[in-house]
Amino acid sequence: MDAQRLAAPITTLNPSRPYCVEVGTSVADAIDAMQEGRFGCMLVLDQQQLVGIITERDLSAHIMGLRLNPADVSVDDIMTASPESLSPGDPIAFALNLMHLGRYRHIPLLDAENGHPVGIVSSKDIFNHLVAFLGTSQEE
Repeated sequence: MDAQRLAAPITTLNPSRPYCVEVGTSVADAIDAMQEGRFGCMLVLDQQQLVGIITERDLSAHIMGLRLNPADVSVDDIMTASPESLSPGDPIAFALNLMHLGRYRHIPLLDAENGHPVGIVSSKDIFNHLVAFLGTSQEE
């Protein structure tokens, strides 16, 4: 993969729209939404501002690992607070670097003007981008 492809903006990955819940939402409701939508994370908002992220790992460690009842726990209690985020115009290399250093699979994308969530970039998005690149480079 060349430097030009890594310098391309994250928007070229066609990141997913963000799936969001408000602070105070029960983990049971968050799980239901994640299962229904078939996504691996949700952003936690307070008045449209990102305050946390809840992932499958959080559910595994905090709910299943501690055998808590998801209906009795709020997403606020298990979320990763103040998650790292990027802008959709940031280079793919920024996302790859954050994922590597933080061992993240998802990074929220925030609008540069107002800080509202506008997308999620996942390790799967980057992987699919690499696979597409490798497939086209072998045909040449």
